[in-house]
Amino acid sequence: MKIFSVIVTYNGRKWYDKCIGSLLESSVPVTPIVVDNASSDGAVDYIRSRFPSAIVIPSNENLGFAKANNIGIRYAINHGADYVFLLNQDAWVEKDTVEKLVGSFEKHENIGIACPINLNAAKTAMDYKSVTDMPGDYVSDLYFGNVKDVYDVRFFCAASWMISADCIRKVGGFDTNLFKHYGEDNNYCQRVKYHGMRIVVNTQCTMCHDREFRKIYEGEYRNRNFKQNDTSRRIEFGDITSDIDIDSFINSLKKSIRKSYTRFRFSKIELYKNELAFFEMVKKSRDANSQGGMVWL
Repeated sequence: MKIFSVIVTYNGRKWYDKCIGSLLESSVPVTPIVVDNASSDGAVDYIRSRFPSAIVIPSNENLGFAKANNIGIRYAINHGADYVFLLNQDAWVEKDTVEKLVGSFEKHENIGIACPINLNAAKTAMDYKSVTDMPGDYVSDLYFGNVKDVYDVRFFCAASWMISADCIRKVGGFDTNLFKHYGEDNNYCQRVKYHGMRIVVNTQCTMCHDREFRKIYEGEYRNRNFKQNDTSRRIEFGDITSDIDIDSFINSLKKSIRKSYTRFRFSKIELYKNELAFFEMVKKSRDANSQGGMVWL
């Protein structure tokens, strides 16, 4: 069994030892693949010297989350991976986390992604963002002392995903047409569900995500990023589990453009053209993601 872990790094030197070190201490062998997004903190040289067994793939530019992870995923699949474990640079695992996540696939059917319980860095609470991703029946079962080993979810943050090679071959990589950073994990979960595979949280293992210090400003930053990049619309209209008819939007906008020309409403033409470009971009992704396979990789 071959397990690769993809870590995308960007000026996160304070976490590298914990993150990569925790993988190398796993109870099952894990090969780290580090894709560096043009860090200025000496990440490439540091990781190569500190962790010689890690595969380091440097980039000359910041590729974003989606494209950088795809590079690592493609490397893993091309080198015979059975499982690919995505791990944020500001996160680390316990010795048995990887082993128990793999066990999820062995004990349960049709799983595409398995995730551990996400804790904060101090292990004093669950990660403040992932709490809302947990299913309601987990809370009920926890209260009554009847927690199951895995729970199905529709979405879980990609800070720590164990993805089977079968899932990758069926679903592909992150959509780099619609997303660069933020929203790509929502979209990927939609696609996993569309292609008939499960996403689960394994309650028998944990990881730590060191982002409590971002709590104050992260919400504001994410909201601004979502607005600037139209991310929420991309998530909504890119959802292939929905029955949204993108072709009808495209045809309607083309008609509106033609009418605007005949009525000399030039101020509206540019607006319609921008909307048309958006929906044509969405159509490209929906068509590719519906077909599946090794798309975007």
